Amino acid sequence: MLLSLPSEILALIPHHLANIEDFKELSSTCRRLRAACSAAPPNLILRLAAPSSPVFFRPDPYFLVAATARQVGDWALLSEDNARRLRASLKHGIQGLFHLCLEKAGLTMEDIRWLHASRFTTFNPVTDLIDRCAGKQWYDIPRFWYGARSDAETILCEPERATFEIAAYGALFHSSLEAALAGRKGLSLETRLDFVRYCIPDGYCDNYPGFHVEATGPYRDREDPDPPQMDQYSILHILKSSGWRRAWGEARTVGGGPEFEDERRQRIWDCAVQVMQGLEGYDMIRPGGLERWRSRLLALREKVERMDDTRIKAMETDVHGTIDWLECPVLKDELFCCSRGMFP
Repeated sequence: MLLSLPSEILALIPHHLANIEDFKELSSTCRRLRAACSAAPPNLILRLAAPSSPVFFRPDPYFLVAATARQVGDWALLSEDNARRLRASLKHGIQGLFHLCLEKAGLTMEDIRWLHASRFTTFNPVTDLIDRCAGKQWYDIPRFWYGARSDAETILCEPERATFEIAAYGALFHSSLEAALAGRKGLSLETRLDFVRYCIPDGYCDNYPGFHVEATGPYRDREDPDPPQMDQYSILHILKSSGWRRAWGEARTVGGGPEFEDERRQRIWDCAVQVMQGLEGYDMIRPGGLERWRSRLLALREKVERMDDTRIKAMETDVHGTIDWLECPVLKDELFCCSRGMFP
């Protein structure tokens, strides 16, 4: 009876399913229903994946945000109105950005399969690396506080969440990096700081002269006895750690290129390689994964070498020193700015 309906009617069925599991089951029923499901637009597939996020796409919603944020970043660059809409969503925290992703982005079933396979081959090993840089494995080293670790300090890090927070930043501002390297305007520094402020929440992220944190998103209740996590400072620690830098060492020196003499240009290069490629970029530190990135990295390094020096400007000077704000995204700099409450 169902299969006697016109194909146009069958194509409407996926729009009324509850989640991605129902979609997968429907598509495996028969050829006609499989054909109906194959016509489903990517945005519908993403919206069906969202209810399954707490089960299949953990951590929720960071996983799906990291998987789709590049599309939102591309969309935001299309107009000033889009960029303002993005900034407004960021102030509602990661959930606000997720809702915008559900509206403007999409996934194919091929994307879903790649994400599922990559969790085991790539994302879980990166999470383990982060755990060894700032998580339980790092703390569990014998005589941790007595010289076994030169970087010993008190950090509250959730490694899996940090894995996808780093990737989400890279994906959202990837097109801004490409724009800046080509001499065009990307998303503003204020937008990047809003992402760090509200989507990588930290209990130490607070007001100081020239920097304001609104009582919204993760900071709605500053009197909450369970304040926002310590994500900004823990990711800053990860990016500076010897373990993280060692894991990316071969990718950073691809083609035998030495470090840049200009420290600012080196910061751009480090971030471009280690952060700005999003989830896909984690493949570079998987055994055997770097080779398919080699030509892309060589092209990226050439763009960094040719970048106009005038696009780097000194923004402010205070007790913490001068910050050279770059038009290129540099996550480490922005984390330092937002987590200054950690520093005396």
